[in-house]
Amino acid sequence: MPVGTDGILSPFRANVEILMTIRAGDFAERVSLGTFRAMAVPSTSETVATVLGSQVSVASRVEIKFVSLDEATKRDSFLFPERSLQGASVYAELRRLSGLPVEVTVPDRLIAAEKAWEAAQGGRLKAVHELGRLLDADMIVNSRGAWVPIPDEIGDPVGVLTVGADGTITDIGSEITTDSVYNVVVGSFEDENRVPFYCVAQVTEGPLAVDGLYGRNVRYYSSDLVKTKEQGDAAVAAVLAQSVGSQMYDVEVQCHVNPLVEIGDVWEARGQDRAVVGRVRKVSMSGSHLMNVTIRASRRLA
Repeated sequence: MPVGTDGILSPFRANVEILMTIRAGDFAERVSLGTFRAMAVPSTSETVATVLGSQVSVASRVEIKFVSLDEATKRDSFLFPERSLQGASVYAELRRLSGLPVEVTVPDRLIAAEKAWEAAQGGRLKAVHELGRLLDADMIVNSRGAWVPIPDEIGDPVGVLTVGADGTITDIGSEITTDSVYNVVVGSFEDENRVPFYCVAQVTEGPLAVDGLYGRNVRYYSSDLVKTKEQGDAAVAAVLAQSVGSQMYDVEVQCHVNPLVEIGDVWEARGQDRAVVGRVRKVSMSGSHLMNVTIRASRRLA
């Protein structure tokens, strides 16, 4: 039983691996759901029995609250300001700063301009996420306990969740929002001499035109990789085309528990009248045989 800093399940020292046992008839297999950091022990209890006239503890029940291993990176803030030098490998800097293994899922890039990291609460975690954006990716810690870049682009699905007599989906919902549909992109950049310059791209025709009923929805964009006006114009045009060509929206799927569904993976949810392909953003499980999965997909607008 954990007591203060003592005990193998003490939140002052413990990482826990969560296991799930899958049974189907005589078949049974144990699957790892990942390793997490213990954060709190809200309650404990012991079951005692009388053995040969003595009271003996025969079982312990420990309630544990746990979080992702990126908590360690968040807590280990910089003691002093640090820098990532121009020309350094993004992956090399991720490994140096994160304190965890880093898996390669997208091509490496070089840091185009020196990056300064502030010695502030959560500064190391912020640096990891900023370096991930240089790869056009979001950084997450996967079930193997490694940082992994999740690219913005949605690729091919690794699996299918289906509705029907032999399917696993019990319910599919959807949400639509215009918050991420930008018709103006303003780019803020610096040239090789650190002189700032700006580039603007906007929609001038069609239902999303800036002078139409939709109005203006402005997005600001910057990149250390852009150093010339030509590069800036191309960058904001590409961001604008991506925005007006698609809309990200979340699909809520309730399905039978499947330990293969992991945050960051691309899955297809196939219903009776539609199919949605998107990246898993959230997985929620409880004591029931069902789980909730949030899939972020792209809806074409044109």
